[in-house]
Amino acid sequence: MTAHFSGKNVFITGAGSGIGYQTALVFAEGGADIIATDVNMAGLEQLKPEIERLGRQCHTHSLDVTDEAAYQALVRRLDSAGVIPDIVVNNAGLGIMSPFLRTTTAEWQLTLNVNVMGVVFGCREFAALWQQRGMPGHLVNVASMASIAPPANLSAYVASKYAVEGLCEVLAMEFQDANIAVSCLHPGVINTAIVQDSSRTHMPPDEVARLQRHYVEHGDHPRVVAEDIANGVLKGTGTILSGKGVGKVAFMKRLLPRKAFRKLLIDASRKMGYMPLK
Repeated sequence: MTAHFSGKNVFITGAGSGIGYQTALVFAEGGADIIATDVNMAGLEQLKPEIERLGRQCHTHSLDVTDEAAYQALVRRLDSAGVIPDIVVNNAGLGIMSPFLRTTTAEWQLTLNVNVMGVVFGCREFAALWQQRGMPGHLVNVASMASIAPPANLSAYVASKYAVEGLCEVLAMEFQDANIAVSCLHPGVINTAIVQDSSRTHMPPDEVARLQRHYVEHGDHPRVVAEDIANGVLKGTGTILSGKGVGKVAFMKRLLPRKAFRKLLIDASRKMGYMPLK
């Protein structure tokens, strides 16, 4: 990628692995300096020299996106240091694979705190800072293909991603005159660690193994999503669809009656491993 982002600072949550890690590399390749955050400092320690080898700066910070006070303190430090991001990628997230009736209240709260409130805090803190400084900005919030075509046995995750999509719509309206762009990202089947963590599942081991195998064999590399994010920011795209078949599925959702589309979702859930095979 040519230096489209020269002179820009890009803030990324969940940058220690997967989509966040690759997004940091892609923006750095495009000339940006990176502000990388995660609860996983080991991942950030690996990322930092890779960014610096590209001739860009990489500021790393430990951040639990559910900790509002810690988020506010970090934004104040960045402001004081003159390292204000031009682009914010609210990427940190998690998924709990579980039938609805077996998903605990604690698991619901954890999912909503990370996937929704973590995005809310990022949007609120940086949008307020941009407005105070009279500068433009771009928010990229990571939803999911699951908010277009939800699989079974992922109720908390799906609900959280619908919330992110709805939040993006509202922010796009509220910030339309503030020179703050908002993009909602919908990754499809991406081969990341999110489905490899068997500690966050109440599914039978054979189904989990089948699902993990599907993501390895058919999932896109996170680099695909990272490049789509960068291209979406360049073009000012409000809805970024990323991954094999996501655009086709979104079109089918608009075209088909709800009952017919749900049948396709059930079939896909069985094929992927979210539901047992018949």
